[in-house]
Amino acid sequence: MSMHDRPFNTPFELSLHIVMLLDSVQAAFTIERITAYDFIAVYAQVFGFKGESLNGENGFAFSELTARRGVMKSAVKDLVLDGLVHADDGKDGISYTLSDTGRSLTENLRSEYAVKYRNVVKQIHRRYRNKSDVELSKIINRQSAKTLRR
Repeated sequence: MSMHDRPFNTPFELSLHIVMLLDSVQAAFTIERITAYDFIAVYAQVFGFKGESLNGENGFAFSELTARRGVMKSAVKDLVLDGLVHADDGKDGISYTLSDTGRSLTENLRSEYAVKYRNVVKQIHRRYRNKSDVELSKIINRQSAKTLRR
């Protein structure tokens, strides 16, 4: 299956996720936090958030995380080069914020999926905003272990 045949986790799809995510939280995030929040958002039900998982149920969700990180890094790089996202060097490494151009783009993303995605990202941020990137990674790893034991 080529990259063009896969409906999920393409650089284009993840680019849309990134701009919606950054618009929803209005904060500077590292690539690790962007990846964690996005992963939790698409598999929200597994992490105890109400509603269905946005990309459906997938027995291999946790095994895709490593590949997803690589695609996410590529998508962020492209968004920075396209002027949709700003990269800033901070105390925790490089952090990313949405540019005005990126914010304009998100105004056109109004599908049912986009609304659900933004809503769950806001819930995730309320729950995890005080957690470090390392703590978020541990939460995902613990949930992965729980899911594999079922």
